[in-house]
Amino acid sequence: MEIEILNRVHEIFHSQVWLNYAMKYISMLAAGGAISIALCAVLLVFKKTRRCGLALAVALILDVLVVNVILKNAVGRERPWTHEELYWAQDFYAQYGIELSQDYCFPSGHTAVTFCAAAVLVIFYRAKAIPAVILAALIGLSRIYLGEHYVTDVAAGLVIGTLCGIAGYYIYKLIEKRVRGWYSVNRYRIKARAFRTRLPATYRKKSAFFNLFI
Repeated sequence: MEIEILNRVHEIFHSQVWLNYAMKYISMLAAGGAISIALCAVLLVFKKTRRCGLALAVALILDVLVVNVILKNAVGRERPWTHEELYWAQDFYAQYGIELSQDYCFPSGHTAVTFCAAAVLVIFYRAKAIPAVILAALIGLSRIYLGEHYVTDVAAGLVIGTLCGIAGYYIYKLIEKRVRGWYSVNRYRIKARAFRTRLPATYRKKSAFFNLFI
């Protein structure tokens, strides 16, 4: 059934050269999680968005562990283009210079990592994150369009990536709560030590005794 869907996509859409190239480049945005990692780096740079960046970093790490390390290897589903029924695949990829993914295909890593990022953005920015959701959906569709994934691979990637994004957010919140709690207990000691390091060397030596209490 799923092979038939991919063959129908080929018959209906692959005659459109511009669309083939568009889908190729949309798919490339998520290769190796590139767009999600770049977004995370940008969010971490600015103080206003740093909390979102930290939550996204946790979510992406979780996504890699669940999708790439555990599920892909546990399920071991071969790529669609390895089946003879997808007779057009090899020539299509050669014609458009599409690099074949060599790992297992369930779930879709491209889809999971982009929906993971989109989920975190939605939690922090609500409706402002709709473009990220649309882009994630386009990346998922591009994986089916190119015959790199079955429909169920992409559907699973959408669900698992979203769950990883949500779980990553709550893990980050737990870590943040623990760090804030530790800081509230030790903030005076930290501030006192920081103040002492700004003193001239002579005073630092004379006040070495106070290290016992700082």
